[in-house]
Amino acid sequence: MDSLRPSKQLASIIVAALTTSASSAAWAADFYVDPQAGSPSGNGSASSPWQTIEQMVSAGLFGTAIQAGDTVHLKSGYHGYLNLTSGSYDPPITIVAATGETPQLRRVRFTNTSGWVLSGVAVSPSFAPSPTTGTMVDIAGGTSKVTVEHCDVFSVVDASGWTESDWMNVASNGFAIGGTDNVVRGNVVTNVRFGISATGDGALVEHNQVINFSADGMRGLGDDETFQYNLVKNSYVSDPPDGNHDDGFQSWSTGPNGPGSGVVTGMVLRGNVFIDHEDPNQPMKGSMQGIGCFDGMFQGWVVENNVVITNHWHGISLYGAIDSRIVNNTVIDSNPGQPGPPWILVNPHKNNTPSQNVVVRNNLATDYSLSGINVTEDHNVTLAMGDFDSYFVDAAHWDLRLLPTAPAVDAGSSDLAPALDADEIPRPQGAAIDLGAYEWHDPSVGPGGAGGMGGEGGMSGTGAGSTTGSGGDGAMGGEMGVGGAGTPTGGAGANAGSTEETSGCSLHPRRSPSVPIEAWGLLLVGLGIAHRRR
Repeated sequence: MDSLRPSKQLASIIVAALTTSASSAAWAADFYVDPQAGSPSGNGSASSPWQTIEQMVSAGLFGTAIQAGDTVHLKSGYHGYLNLTSGSYDPPITIVAATGETPQLRRVRFTNTSGWVLSGVAVSPSFAPSPTTGTMVDIAGGTSKVTVEHCDVFSVVDASGWTESDWMNVASNGFAIGGTDNVVRGNVVTNVRFGISATGDGALVEHNQVINFSADGMRGLGDDETFQYNLVKNSYVSDPPDGNHDDGFQSWSTGPNGPGSGVVTGMVLRGNVFIDHEDPNQPMKGSMQGIGCFDGMFQGWVVENNVVITNHWHGISLYGAIDSRIVNNTVIDSNPGQPGPPWILVNPHKNNTPSQNVVVRNNLATDYSLSGINVTEDHNVTLAMGDFDSYFVDAAHWDLRLLPTAPAVDAGSSDLAPALDADEIPRPQGAAIDLGAYEWHDPSVGPGGAGGMGGEGGMSGTGAGSTTGSGGDGAMGGEMGVGGAGTPTGGAGANAGSTEETSGCSLHPRRSPSVPIEAWGLLLVGLGIAHRRR
């Protein structure tokens, strides 16, 4: 057989690639759920939607009518309880708020399942006819590759009338993350007991806000977890009457002899902001420990670019750290007097096993207490409260970004310094790395560096003029901007980009096999080349 000419070879390769692409996307479909206009007997089309997501689960539609790669669009109204207990989907099934809609769930739970994205919904027991206290979003054991993003999760909308007892007994927990390789991103968690707790290995917790909590803002107990760019603020209720010691972030190991008898490995705490209370007149203030890790061992940890503002001794405390680093953090006292001032502390484990091979560098803090074997400390500055105005933009209102004249500017070491600061600004911006969590920079510089272009808008969205592409309201996140280093996420309630609803369909056919526009362009270019070579 004669070998194919180059032009035919090119065309064959392109067609094969397109066939593979089309096959993988051939059966992806969109379905619609509307508590107002839908019906349990609907077919899931835009013109005949199902009624609630809870009814869909009970009817066994996931894994049958709805398959891997499909998207379920939720309209406004009460959808009940989303309880998913089986199935493994690759690509994942996406359940998303329809554009401009505000679907409501009383609770979400994933168990023994894989491959889901839940985006843009509100979750609260207050939506239920008879509210109960519990964990509002539970990614339980046996789960993997589940993403929950851009959701509003709250016990009640307004907790201003709560008593101390309510904060302890009525407040629900926000997220519990078990399983492996699950993601909680861009959510707002409000008026809770515990905010976000992760026990599963490989959990990624990023760009969330935990606002108003009475126990711990975040907990990380699994290996290889990452908590980055989260905001935790406003601790309620102290001891007494609450015996729980509130922490912005807490970790401990577990082993055969209980807490403190194991090792937590590979934790990354990066760019998080912890504020014990933003309002000095807040009632029922808690006494928040910042990053409190008391029952090690803690091995291979990276603690960088975090901001801790608290009225407690424990700013960043690791009891039993091994092969870890605490670099470029800012820790200050929110109030003069006791308790405090908060420190950066490296101490032995409670069983007296010493910390070992720890680097403490480029930090700004009100105190330090460091002990162990081969604990390196350099380029750290101890601040008094009287120093704040010469270092920070507005310490009185908790803006700890550096003034251009701050002594911390260009005063750090590049050794083990993070590539980005707490705002994801590249380091350095001057002659050297700055001390603390923030790198001073010209206002024209954004995340990812100067001159970045806004990413393209997501479906039904518009591009934002920043270095991190951002979809518009109700949009799927735009592509990452040129030069950007951030993540392509939409705003609050985003990632709810929609396909145009097709009305008037008596049945809901699955989409015909489709080929990406870019791939068709490649095919046409290839065929054009073949034509010209004849």
